[in-house]
Amino acid sequence: MKKLLTSLSVWMVALFALVSCEQTSYLYQPTNECLTFSANSGAWLFTDEPVIEFQLIRGVINTDLTVNLTLAGDGLFSLETPAQVHFAAGESTSTVRVGYDADQAEAGEAYSFTVSFDEAKVSPAGWNTFSGTLTMPGGDDSEFVDYATVEFYQGKMNSSVHLYDELYATLQVSKYDKTKYRIRNAMNSGVDLDFTLASDGVVYLLNETEECPYDGEQYIKVPSTIEYEGELVTFWIDPNPKYNKVDANIGTGEYTMDMTPDGGTSITWYVWMETASRGILTFGDGDDGWWRMYYDVVNKSPRPNPDADFMKLGKVEFYQGKMNASVTSEKVWHSTLLVNKYDPTRYRIKNAMNSDIDLDFTLASDGVVYLLNETTLCPYDQEQYIKIPSTIIYEGEPVTFWIDPNPKYNKVDANIGTGPYTMDMTPDGGTSITWYVWMETPSRGILTFGDGDDGWWRMYYDVTEVYY
Repeated sequence: MKKLLTSLSVWMVALFALVSCEQTSYLYQPTNECLTFSANSGAWLFTDEPVIEFQLIRGVINTDLTVNLTLAGDGLFSLETPAQVHFAAGESTSTVRVGYDADQAEAGEAYSFTVSFDEAKVSPAGWNTFSGTLTMPGGDDSEFVDYATVEFYQGKMNSSVHLYDELYATLQVSKYDKTKYRIRNAMNSGVDLDFTLASDGVVYLLNETEECPYDGEQYIKVPSTIEYEGELVTFWIDPNPKYNKVDANIGTGEYTMDMTPDGGTSITWYVWMETASRGILTFGDGDDGWWRMYYDVVNKSPRPNPDADFMKLGKVEFYQGKMNASVTSEKVWHSTLLVNKYDPTRYRIKNAMNSDIDLDFTLASDGVVYLLNETTLCPYDQEQYIKIPSTIIYEGEPVTFWIDPNPKYNKVDANIGTGPYTMDMTPDGGTSITWYVWMETPSRGILTFGDGDDGWWRMYYDVTEVYY
């Protein structure tokens, strides 16, 4: 096990004289041994040296004294100090040692113990119990807390593509080590970028690397949802700290990276960018494909997570017969279906039709879909519909969808109430989430396709993959 950190505790200053209560200490009573622990609590991380130390102190020191100690708490702790602590005449302090078995600990879990002695022996202002907490870092982000919002920037990408979920991320900091950071879900890849920051601003990336097929070197591979010329972009990040740095605000406050309220801090590394058909992207003669990429700190308020109450359930695919021939982007074709952690009848389709709008709905046991999004007054019939401006282009113009929220027309076609979720989907799909829409372009208004067509068309998402 790598050594993590030493004690996080800042021990309280003793409130009593360590030599003789018989002189000036207010703790002294003629019939009291003036005995206490040096503090009543402490907190640590697991380390390679599996022992915790604290002091047992007495004020009257001119006689021998024997104190019986009792250990209680989680089973991985043991009392290494003899259960009977003996003070010889003239001795005022004794070190109490509590050992622990780190192999019994699980990542992200905290363990506790208490050492105590007979309350009759304690100083009036002292402590006859000491309570300790020991934490094993890691496990489900328990080591990290949200710290700030950061914004992705790579010149060739930001000017060429429209970024949605890829643009912003949350910067986190370790609860135990203020030089250790995490960019959560970088480039909407599902990958967290972990790094430590040295006092001179050098960034040491901690993610595992893999061999790059282009030069046989080891880089951090990050498959994003950014699309360039219709293909997904994979980033190969060079972990060499020679090129990776933070540009400003180093070591000026509580954190190694102390950011100004209005940003101004850039976290930088160099990347290759790859697409399936083009390989490493280059932009001009003499370009070797290496480009600077960074995250700018936007503010010190962590980006709110609107999906905090949801978890990923599956992948869904867009279908509307008249439009699908015009769809060229994976971002339009596929969306992520989420389910509410606390209400398994409530769902969310992320970034529907690549619109940056999430479609929320609940699903009744009979398969009826109740859409929850706010509605807008439609200028064509003065009714209230859900307006979704998409990136689908039809005859050179973007298509806006007006979804009828009337549950009379909206339903899920299969797999209702057959499993742990109200909508229990088969691994190979077969479930369709359906509603009716008007489709509009700026010059044509509501699109119609033939005589007698009132413009209403069935649109749906088919489930193509489930994650559980």
